[in-house]
Amino acid sequence: MLRFFRKHARGWFMIAIIGIIIVVFVLYFGSSRGSRTSNAIAIVDRRIISEAEFHNEYEKLLDKTQLRFGSKLTPEILKKMDLKRQAYNDLLNRQIIIAKAADLKIQVSDEELRNMLMSVPVLQTNGVFDERKYQQILRYNKLSAEDFEALQKAELIANKIETIVREGIKISDQEIYDLYALQNQKINVNFVQIYGKDIKKKITPTQTELEDYLKRNSNLFSIAEQTKIKYIFFAGDSFPSDISDSDIMGYYSSYKDKYKTKDGKQLSLTDVKSAIVKELKKTRGLQNAYSEAKKAHDIIYQEDKFEAYGNKNNLKIHDVEFFPINKPPQEFTSIKNFTAMLLELQKDEISKVIAAENGYYLLKVIDKKPAYLPKLNTIENEVQRRFIESEMQILAEKEAQSILESTKSGDTLDKIAGKNGLKVNETGFFQPGNTIPKLGSNQDAAEVLFQLSPNKPYAEKPLFINNAYVILKLKDVSKLDEKDFEAKKDQYKKILISIKREEAMQTWLEGNKAAMIKEKRIKIKKQVEDL
Repeated sequence: MLRFFRKHARGWFMIAIIGIIIVVFVLYFGSSRGSRTSNAIAIVDRRIISEAEFHNEYEKLLDKTQLRFGSKLTPEILKKMDLKRQAYNDLLNRQIIIAKAADLKIQVSDEELRNMLMSVPVLQTNGVFDERKYQQILRYNKLSAEDFEALQKAELIANKIETIVREGIKISDQEIYDLYALQNQKINVNFVQIYGKDIKKKITPTQTELEDYLKRNSNLFSIAEQTKIKYIFFAGDSFPSDISDSDIMGYYSSYKDKYKTKDGKQLSLTDVKSAIVKELKKTRGLQNAYSEAKKAHDIIYQEDKFEAYGNKNNLKIHDVEFFPINKPPQEFTSIKNFTAMLLELQKDEISKVIAAENGYYLLKVIDKKPAYLPKLNTIENEVQRRFIESEMQILAEKEAQSILESTKSGDTLDKIAGKNGLKVNETGFFQPGNTIPKLGSNQDAAEVLFQLSPNKPYAEKPLFINNAYVILKLKDVSKLDEKDFEAKKDQYKKILISIKREEAMQTWLEGNKAAMIKEKRIKIKKQVEDL
């Protein structure tokens, strides 16, 4: 589409523009909030950045985020924001700026600091510095005056550094126009879809190919280890217990808060007596069931007479024929680590007492069959089905790539599609993004679309959208409203300047970080993943 699109189609810069999010670089010192272990995560010019500082920084970012989003803050949003990485980078960047400021002999005088404090609106009353407000803010943020003033000095130093870095930023009219186009120009795209199912008839695997596929994908076809067991279930309701009035009263007294109405009114013992009796019977029944199961385990373990014990004590013995160890019978699916426990047991061994929701299991392994890979002739249909499914996508992608290669030789998309029995469709005008009309979404779509231009109308690679490989060709771009551009030119200029400033500062930080690590002025002790 435009030179600007292609130049900035990758990375954070494009994401910033698409979301129209302009990140303001804010630097400040950590407070004394919290008192965690001061293990070093990095050392910058002998200045230790501790784990305690990291956690304080993270908590401050989290507090600000919660205040900003309120009830709309979800675990998914938090995960995407990656606040721990942001806190880690902020701490490191802060010390890089301080170190480079010292190199450049950049300082902040007491008068500069005083003037800055006097001009902060939140510290003023009727336009005049208010000492009372100043002290209130220090107490609220758990900061000493020294810490707060050090924070402000750091910000002033950062501003001076940023001013130096930004002096070289130039903004051309073409760049402003490109940004306006990015936000306002729509595109119309032709597309051809190649489905794997359309390729299916071309796939006729040989016996050798199927044998090879079976070996390479043995995990798909292996029959898991199988186990044959017997078990006794000790159900909680099979071991009732008498509940006395004193038991009921004692339980009610201990758990009164459990029995209240929605508006907080206390329910009487009479109101909840039946519920308490039910709860006590369940709890004591499970306790009795465990005692019986444990007793049975200990006796059977010593005497090795599983069936005899069950028959003697009128306990039903359940027989379960061979089943794959990774697909246990329904009654065991809710038991945590059941498969791992079975794997540890050998033939004729009994298990420990296994807790379930309504009772306890005790089981014995009667026999085992090892895992094995079936012969091809016994599962050939399944192997062939999976082979074809796999090949369909591979061949569909190859065919899509082949069509793209043909366009480079001068053939038109219409001609190639007609030759291959494919239909050329059209999206209609839309704003470029990761969702394409009539096709669907793909996380790489925006990047591919932004690289299209009249001189380079074809996408470099096919996109996989909704089970089809899609070839894209730019058909047309909408005309821009020149009067609207002129009216909004200054607004877009400000946006672009902010973005370029952030980009310049980030580049400066990354460059100095790399140089200081090489010079051994920065020593990284822990990565963010370790915190």
